[in-house]
Amino acid sequence: MPNPPDEMATWGRVDVYLPTGEVNTRPAKLARRVTSLEGARIAILDNGKEYSDHVLEAIAEALKRDHRVKEVTYWRKGYPAKAAPFLKELAASCDAAITGVGH
Repeated sequence: MPNPPDEMATWGRVDVYLPTGEVNTRPAKLARRVTSLEGARIAILDNGKEYSDHVLEAIAEALKRDHRVKEVTYWRKGYPAKAAPFLKELAASCDAAITGVGH
């Protein structure tokens, strides 16, 4: 290593971190798929982003009009990064769920 210039009192140090390690994952159990939307109960989870309500309402109308969905219920988190404490209740109340974002 060459000598540092006179105006430098010391050489700096660079720490290198390797971003490796164990990933603690477990297989996820997927929900069963609905075989038909006709007569289904659909939950719509609005994550609270701007204009998400417009997008999700249009989807709900298309589901009712084109696929004869029986019921659509709306749930709103209020803030995208916030956890939804009602997810178990939502899952128990529907055959399928849709979540989406705004613009």
